[in-house]
Amino acid sequence: MADDELMSAVQAAEYLGVIRQRVYDLASRGRIGRRVGNLWLFSKAELDAYKVERESKPRGGRPKGAAGPLIPASPA
Repeated sequence: MADDELMSAVQAAEYLGVIRQRVYDLASRGRIGRRVGNLWLFSKAELDAYKVERESKPRGGRPKGAAGPLIPASPA
């Protein structure tokens, strides 16, 4: 795949591992893509940049192993 290759929203979603609606959400916020007529087009280079940005941000929630071992419930 060339860096300047353009992808549709469906292809971009598959490439990023997200649903198509997430791609449209990112595009409407100006994060990725450009509109050509009725179509959104996405370059591989901008999708790669988004992947790097997404991977560098911490995910929410409690870190794994932070809660300690689970204690089984005592039989009643």
